[in-house]
Amino acid sequence: MRQKRIKVPPEEGEAAYHCMSRTVNGEWLFEPVDREVLRKQLWVVADYCGLQVLTYTILSNHFHVLVRVPQKHVPTDAELLRRYERMYPKPTQYQTARLEVIKQQLQTGGPEAEFWRERQLKLMGDVSAYMKLVRDC
Repeated sequence: MRQKRIKVPPEEGEAAYHCMSRTVNGEWLFEPVDREVLRKQLWVVADYCGLQVLTYTILSNHFHVLVRVPQKHVPTDAELLRRYERMYPKPTQYQTARLEVIKQQLQTGGPEAEFWRERQLKLMGDVSAYMKLVRDC
């Protein structure tokens, strides 16, 4: 049974975490192409979350990653949008139209923009959110 991760609150300071994830039933799933896709995902999601990948290794049925979580700070709206667009580089037509609305609302300070901003910030600066996003990509 997995033990609960001990985390330094990001408001208090930075920390480094060794994380790993296995495939279901230890299946050997990571072929060379799969490893490259996962490697890119590790870096893109780290950029989105505001973390730094220090080192990693991808084996046939699991991977390890050492990430640095810096002390938490609130990024600007421009930085939030940059990270979002990096995470989702090929949005659907609907997502593109919605993002244009969000950009307008961020400029005018609408309630939907505040909701979007808070939802993005919850995923940033947290190693648990990082691992969940890597898994869900």
